[in-house]
Amino acid sequence: MHQINPELLTKSKQWRHDIQFSQEVLGKPFNFTSTWGIFSPEKLDDGSLMLLDYIDFQTQDNSIDLGCGYGVLGMTAARECPKGHHLLIDKDFVAIEYAKLNCKNNGLGNAEVMLSNGFYHVDKSRQFSLVMSNLPAKASKEQHYLYLLDAYNAMTSGGRFYVVTINGLRDFMKRSFTEVFGNADKIKQGKTYTVTMAIKES
Repeated sequence: MHQINPELLTKSKQWRHDIQFSQEVLGKPFNFTSTWGIFSPEKLDDGSLMLLDYIDFQTQDNSIDLGCGYGVLGMTAARECPKGHHLLIDKDFVAIEYAKLNCKNNGLGNAEVMLSNGFYHVDKSRQFSLVMSNLPAKASKEQHYLYLLDAYNAMTSGGRFYVVTINGLRDFMKRSFTEVFGNADKIKQGKTYTVTMAIKES
């Protein structure tokens, strides 16, 4: 009978424990709890950190973090925009559990976390002045278009939609933002990632 390597069994017990780390975001620390199976569990990913450096946070913004993972974009908006309300959504129920925990543990009472496939489960009456997303490269172009179209309908006039993507998607983002919003602004292109922004002009 096959015997599983006991060292592997010992390691697997460690892997089942929550991962906890602290990291500074915009010069102030956050404490995070995550787990294997969600994106970038041991440290904040470079794309999200780059995006946060270029978002123009305004005190009264009401924001939505589209595909929040364990929460860093929405958490940062909640801290930087204390007079607004901030919604974090993801279609992964595990990510949602950890985003809720991280918002609670960092004292972010103006943040709300919910399970939703894109905007599908978001109240249609809600309006956002700030939309943020670290768009996954593996999502289909059809899914990306649905995100943009639904965001447009949920945004206030003058609202801003910021995305970070791998550089290979930058031309697609410029084209799709222009198709939906009528404008697109490449805010920053780095070695790996590009930050693009569109404004709802009417």
